[in-house]
Amino acid sequence: MSFWNKVINSISGVDKNTTPPHKESYDASHFCFVDVEVSLTDKKIHDIGAIRWDGGVFHSANKRDLMTFIGKNVDFVCGHNIIRHDAKYLFDGNLNDFMLVDTLFLSPLLFPERPYHHLLKDDKLISDELNNPVNDCEKSHKLLMDEISRWRELSTTLQVIFSTLLYGHEEFNGFLTFVGAKTDSKMPVVELIRSEYKGRICENADLELMINEYPCELAYALALINTTDYRSITPSWVLHNFPNVENLVRLLRHTKCKERCEYCNQELDIHVNLKKFFGFDKFRTYEGEPLQENAVDAAVGRKSLLAIFPTGGGKSLTFQLPALMEGRSVHGLTVVISPLQSLMKDQVDNLAERGITDAVTINGMLDPISRAEAIQRVMNGDASLLYIAPEMLRSKTIERILLARHVVRFVVDEAHCFSSWGQDFRVDYLYIGKFISEYQKIKKCREAIPVSCFTATAKQKVVQDICDYFKKTLNLDLEIYASAATRTNLRYSVIHADTEDDKYMMLRSLIAESPCPVIVYVSRTKRTKQLAEKLTRDGFKALPFNGKMDAKDKQCNQEAFMNDKVRIMVATSAFGMGVDKNDVGIVIHYDISDSLENYVQEAGRAGRNPQLEARCFVLYSDADLDKHFILLNQTKLSISEIQQVWKVVKDLTKQRMRACCSALEIARKAGWDDSVSDIETRVRTALGALEQAGYIERGNNVPHVYATGITVKNIDEARRRITESLLFENEDVEKAVRIIKSLISQKYISKAQDAEAESRIDYLADILGMSKSDVVSNVVRMRQEGILADTKDISAYLNDAGESENKSKRLLERFTKLESYILGQISDETLRISYKQLNDNAQKEGVETSNEKDLRTLLFFLTIKGYTRKKEDASHNIELTRQADFESILKRFNRRSEICQFTIGWLYRLTSSDSPETSNNNGIQFSVVDLLNDLKANGETLFGSMQNVQLEEVEEALLYLSKIGALKLEGGFLVLYNAMDIRRIKDSRLRYKQEDYRMLSEFYRQKIQQVHIVGEYANLMVRDYNAALQYVQDYFQMDYRKFVSKYFKGERLQEIERNVTPEKYKHIFGALSAKQMEIISEKESRCIVVAAGPGSGKTRVLVHKLASLLLLEDVKHEQLLMLTFSRAAAIEFKQRLLELIGNAAHFVEIKTFHSYCFDLLGKIGNLDDAKDVVARAAQMIGNGEVEPNRIAKTVLVIDEAQDMSEEEYALIHALMTVNEDMRVIVVGDDDQNIFEFRGSDSRFMSQLLEKPGARFIEMTENYRSAKHVVDFANAFVKGIPGRIKHSPIVSMNHKEGFVYIRHHVSHLMYQPLVEDLLAHKGNGTICVLTQTNEEAAILVALLRKNGLRSKLVQSMDGFRFWNMAEVRMFLKQINSENYSPIISENAWEEAKQKTFAMYANSSSLPYLQRCLLLFEKTNKAKYHTDLKEFIFESSIEDFCDLSGADVVVSTIHKAKGREFDDVFMLITNPQRVINETLRRYYVGATRAKERLFIHTNSFLFDKMPADEHLVCTTEYDMPDEIVLQLSHRDVNLGFFKMRKKEILALRAGQTLRFDNNYFYDCSTDKVVAQLSQKMQGEMRFWSERGYTVDSSSIRFVVAWRPKDAPKDEKEHAVLLIDLVLKKGECNGIRFGD
Repeated sequence: MSFWNKVINSISGVDKNTTPPHKESYDASHFCFVDVEVSLTDKKIHDIGAIRWDGGVFHSANKRDLMTFIGKNVDFVCGHNIIRHDAKYLFDGNLNDFMLVDTLFLSPLLFPERPYHHLLKDDKLISDELNNPVNDCEKSHKLLMDEISRWRELSTTLQVIFSTLLYGHEEFNGFLTFVGAKTDSKMPVVELIRSEYKGRICENADLELMINEYPCELAYALALINTTDYRSITPSWVLHNFPNVENLVRLLRHTKCKERCEYCNQELDIHVNLKKFFGFDKFRTYEGEPLQENAVDAAVGRKSLLAIFPTGGGKSLTFQLPALMEGRSVHGLTVVISPLQSLMKDQVDNLAERGITDAVTINGMLDPISRAEAIQRVMNGDASLLYIAPEMLRSKTIERILLARHVVRFVVDEAHCFSSWGQDFRVDYLYIGKFISEYQKIKKCREAIPVSCFTATAKQKVVQDICDYFKKTLNLDLEIYASAATRTNLRYSVIHADTEDDKYMMLRSLIAESPCPVIVYVSRTKRTKQLAEKLTRDGFKALPFNGKMDAKDKQCNQEAFMNDKVRIMVATSAFGMGVDKNDVGIVIHYDISDSLENYVQEAGRAGRNPQLEARCFVLYSDADLDKHFILLNQTKLSISEIQQVWKVVKDLTKQRMRACCSALEIARKAGWDDSVSDIETRVRTALGALEQAGYIERGNNVPHVYATGITVKNIDEARRRITESLLFENEDVEKAVRIIKSLISQKYISKAQDAEAESRIDYLADILGMSKSDVVSNVVRMRQEGILADTKDISAYLNDAGESENKSKRLLERFTKLESYILGQISDETLRISYKQLNDNAQKEGVETSNEKDLRTLLFFLTIKGYTRKKEDASHNIELTRQADFESILKRFNRRSEICQFTIGWLYRLTSSDSPETSNNNGIQFSVVDLLNDLKANGETLFGSMQNVQLEEVEEALLYLSKIGALKLEGGFLVLYNAMDIRRIKDSRLRYKQEDYRMLSEFYRQKIQQVHIVGEYANLMVRDYNAALQYVQDYFQMDYRKFVSKYFKGERLQEIERNVTPEKYKHIFGALSAKQMEIISEKESRCIVVAAGPGSGKTRVLVHKLASLLLLEDVKHEQLLMLTFSRAAAIEFKQRLLELIGNAAHFVEIKTFHSYCFDLLGKIGNLDDAKDVVARAAQMIGNGEVEPNRIAKTVLVIDEAQDMSEEEYALIHALMTVNEDMRVIVVGDDDQNIFEFRGSDSRFMSQLLEKPGARFIEMTENYRSAKHVVDFANAFVKGIPGRIKHSPIVSMNHKEGFVYIRHHVSHLMYQPLVEDLLAHKGNGTICVLTQTNEEAAILVALLRKNGLRSKLVQSMDGFRFWNMAEVRMFLKQINSENYSPIISENAWEEAKQKTFAMYANSSSLPYLQRCLLLFEKTNKAKYHTDLKEFIFESSIEDFCDLSGADVVVSTIHKAKGREFDDVFMLITNPQRVINETLRRYYVGATRAKERLFIHTNSFLFDKMPADEHLVCTTEYDMPDEIVLQLSHRDVNLGFFKMRKKEILALRAGQTLRFDNNYFYDCSTDKVVAQLSQKMQGEMRFWSERGYTVDSSSIRFVVAWRPKDAPKDEKEHAVLLIDLVLKKGECNGIRFGD
């Protein structure tokens, strides 16, 4: 029916809808109440209840019997939600002659105000019994009677208004007929509404349209407007059924009319409300611009906006004022989304200080009671402002409470986080638009909810990105409010300070010059405390402030600074947000900010008073920028990490497209191993990037709480109960015990600040090495057994613990006395008074301790808990009204006071006991349920028994104690599994590509440029002040690309793309060749195979490539793996990397193949056990038996790739298979493959080239060898078939060089080689290369005889470094200390001192000393396992010190990787020439830098290019003196078994006496060793040639045990001896028979 028809009918007294269809009249006394119970699953009726007007009761499940019970005399069938629910199941649309009266739809109309009707909770009746429909009928009856009473209390005008609006709608027809409602009126209903609601709604609202289109919605809107408590809200079920209610309330109450009616002029005037809420007469201006006023006016006009407010621009008030206005006018909620939890709390507290209790924050910092209270306050309508973090939008709880409220605006703080061009882009911000869009759809919003965005500084591109985002996601056009003005009262200065000492001295000087308040900004939280303490020691009292400090300490320090108790604050950028101190005269950046945006914002905290001339200093060095680059690299989320997360998602969704799992589980499956808080943030960011690119869709988080408390007192009780339980099988008992032990320790360990107090299922599984299903299964059974329960365990800190209990009692008594006085002052009428007057009155009435702060605290509590209703103006005049009768409030107050007194005593008894619940820092772990039970059992009070006390009352008492400061509540204990709901959208075969990463890539690119830009500002400020100011202005006002092209030209454009300063880049990469830089710059190919010729700088390139990966290519140290074939190579790479990039190199994993594989197998490796370890590791990876975090790598680097065997290649292939996006960089020289005897084959390099996306690079520039040496090498290598390299080596050495080849007839060439060496000896380094150890030893003796100091590098057959007596002694000393994973410095130095003293006379001690020195250089922290691995994998030749030698003698194998000015090669004619032999000669020849001398009796070199070819026909004999170095095979090992003590008393280098195959200790003349049978035969061979023993000495004392020895057999000590033989007639020692 149209509006005008209704008006005409009401005038004539006729309304067609008042006439029921079947009867002429209805008798309201003939009624029946009905309620039906229906199964949620099968929708079948389970039970029916009914009561009739004549007292009849029906209780059955039979519908037919119900109809008989109702009969024909019933005119009204009543019930709660009968029309939309019960009638569908009971009457099948056949209503016979009765009408339906539904109490549900009437209740919000008749009881719209808080407190709502006591029988209702949301749309449900509060019932005393479960599933009793007869009981529910009685409740419905009581509710209807109350509704009728309330109807009759309404004015006649309101009755007519509601009747006119609601007649004709089935939800209301029955009731209106039941009460005989009339619609006749002398005035049209429009006029009735305008008259009734004059001064409460806009006089020019289009009521005719509303009545015509939305009569029911208008009725609900008018009912809400009728309330006197603005916190009253329309129930969510009403909004669901009548979605336009909120819109009508807004049109009536918060839409300014053009005619400027009285209501709009008063209630919607921003200046009036500014004064009302904040007490300000005018808005803040910024350099004369009314930014704040304009933005507030736009918000009140429901416009969406972007406000770029500089520091001090009054951002908070700009959204708080419109929020408070809409909270009052339309009972609306403004949602503020901010990434800063501490700032949320500060803003809530600041509003509370002003007497505004409308603000609430819900975040992870809240204790469980406060969190529940906050949620309830939002649900109940107490909040007009809700502060949450972006991630909270994923919470189902947040979604639920927002759907229950009328959200009038979303405010987004730090809006630059939307833009990848902003200084702090956050992927989780990109979900905000989607959330709002979904919210609007569910709420059926007719108009878009407006959005306000705020940021302190933003360049043009960021502004455009923010506007584009909201246009695209919500079709909103943001109005921009930004200032073009600049601060004129700030003076900027940059002072160069090269060292930390320079910086500090300058800081002190600047502080001493001025007495005004100073803020010193630093970049790291740790430094705030260090610098504040240092300044205080030096007489400048300073306090620290950073985001990770305890909230209480932050508040205390901030107040001290604000109240001028201290004038220096050393802070991170977290300080200053929301702080308005107008006399700060100096801001000093001890570390420069990471962007101009942040610098301008932080510097702008000086000179808030426009009349104050303030100074802003930067103490600058280029090294500051490097710190920012390092931090950026550590926090950056790389594309490879997102690819790893995408792979995990694909694995989780193989069977079905949806998966639920936690961030930690994804991290572990991706192979990430990091701190939990950081790692989970990175996972969520990666998921956000995948969602943004359309790969996945995230739903709401899916939390599952398994328990809130532990009932057992200790682990012994837990073990006993688990063991006795039938629920646990034998194999499960130990698992359950481990879980409960971990839970108990989690409960009693003092939590880190801001940490969530929970024991998460996924975290338990991770730390205990168990599956998630195992943990869940055991937790569920422990709950069934009662070991875990919902006892609401919580932490509390008594502020005066350790002192007298009376202190807390006195505090409670003080507040109780004051509260009693306040409640007594509030009569049945409203109390109007100021805080000052109330405080004065209280003191005069005997409450001497009263003060305004305590009054505010109490009134805040009384208001939020519903004792009183409070209105407060900006002058702190208040109106107080009781929410209930005085007797009820007094009873509630007395009961709470008794509970509080009992609680304080109870908690103090806990602290005085030595129970595990108490900790040293005054924290108490207790169960709220235990407190409740003790209270019921022992809580007799003056006001009667506590038997019926409720949990809610205990929680209210705890909240009260927390608010008055008697205790501090902390996080509760939860056993929780918080899963994320993830749905895969894209095909699992797709890979996350560079194009998908574009937005994040752009953000990180911008971050890099911003650091360079702020560095350029610092340098420019030193040179030209005005130019620097123009630079900043251009940055914010010019198009960004034009700005860059203006200030960064030529090479500078490339420089600002790099994650290092130009100076550091030049230092690291400046000296590399174009070919070397080609490898450094290659970032795209999945597999790079570099064939590096000798002397091409292979090691250098690899070290610089590692530096590039870490500094320029976004590779985190934990995702980089380098594998080598020797411990010596690993040490060299680590040392070189340390020299290049500093301490960051310590965290890079550089291991040998064997060491890495032993790690995967969970063993400490040694070379004896290394036979098949690589093959086993490859197989385990292939079988999925290795934890992902052990093998998840984004880059794998292989050195000496030509030495790969089939096992090593299988390992690489396995790693590439499990890491589908892993890049592989292999460097090797196929021409230097000289280990074919152990399976190495350069064909595996070729196989890697066959991988998709592989690239081949040749390095043929030789920086080592002179031209003639290179010409020789090129000619020689042509004779080796099957090579990978095709290009010849090119000498980059400017010298010609010299190659000398001497062909001998004699096969004994020792003497001519040494003669040649003596003849050509220069000042450079010299090396003699041989093919065998025996040849090397003979040459060493001959060189020494000729007066040349020579050192031997050779392999020690059967002898391992860790078996040296000196090494064993050092390890014994280290292991004798109390074991901890890390070796302390004291233990390390003491072990060294004892070992070095014991072996001071040992000639082999230098090997150990060099080993330990290298370990110290390459290991920042000294872990036991790392030391053992380092020693077990090393060979003695790794620690051979070649310094001081005239000549180095080595086998060719051991010379690989070394270089010398002159190389002399001894090449005896091989029995069989094979490719490996030729490559070995090639390796030897290419060790030479300038001159190469070859002595050979082979024809292989006859046609090779050389400066000299000579043929020598002289026959040579063996040298007169030779040295035999005895190995294990050469001594009788069994001889040593009973002589361990005597052998260990000997030292390397000690002289022995040889006689008749035995060795004697010269000092004791005791026999200490015997030659083996084999060696005795060899000695006879030498004797026959005229050699006798001249001398003997100990080379090494080593540990040995037979391989087939029983496990319990101890090791023996063995001597390895040097024998010197001489030829000729002499007093030699005989060899024996």
